[in-house]
Amino acid sequence: MPENFRKKEARDAKVLKEMKEGRVKAKTERAEKRKLILANGEKYHKEYTAADLALIEAKRSARAAGNYFVEPENKIIFAIRIKG
Repeated sequence: MPENFRKKEARDAKVLKEMKEGRVKAKTERAEKRKLILANGEKYHKEYTAADLALIEAKRSARAAGNYFVEPENKIIFAIRIKG
């Protein structure tokens, strides 16, 4: 077998090995990222659910005490950028 064919086979084998390792590494990184995203989603869901329940509880306690409950309004920021 000619020497250039052996070199090409060795080079191709090296490239294939690196490509397979890269795929495995990328797959594990994607799996970890999916777990992190899922955990963050659950955390936000729990936070939003708690905020909704707190709002409902505040309305109920105000009604029970004979008071009115006014829901908080959205916070708005008005910013002006001056160049310079």
